[in-house]
Amino acid sequence: MMPDKRLIVAGFVALALVILLVLFGWHEWKAARTAHTESRLATGQAGAALQSGQDAANTIGNRMDADAGEDAITRENDDAIRNAHGASAPVDPALRDAGLASLCRRAAYHNNPKCLQHTDPR
Repeated sequence: MMPDKRLIVAGFVALALVILLVLFGWHEWKAARTAHTESRLATGQAGAALQSGQDAANTIGNRMDADAGEDAITRENDDAIRNAHGASAPVDPALRDAGLASLCRRAAYHNNPKCLQHTDPR
C-alpha cells in the first residue's frame, strides 16, 4: 500500500517547519549570546576607563602637591636669606643678578615683578 500523496506532502511540510524552527532558534540563541558578550565587554571597558581617569586625576593631584611643596620650600629659603643677619649688606651686582636669576627659574617666582626681566631658559 502506497501512502497518500497528501500525507507525504504534509510530512515534508512538517519536516521543513521543524528545520526552520530549529534554525530560527539557533540564530536567536547565537544573537542573545553575542549581545551578552558585548554587554560584558562594554561594562569592562567602562570600568577600565573610570579607573584610568581616577589614576590620571591622582597623578595630577600628586604632581600639584609636589610642586606646591617645592614652591613652599623655595619661599621659606627666600625668607630665611632675606631675614638673615647681614642680608641688607651691599652685595656685588653680579652676585645679586645670579641669585635673582636662579630664583626666577622657580615656578613660585615666575610672576614676581623682579623676575619679569629674566627669561626662563627651559
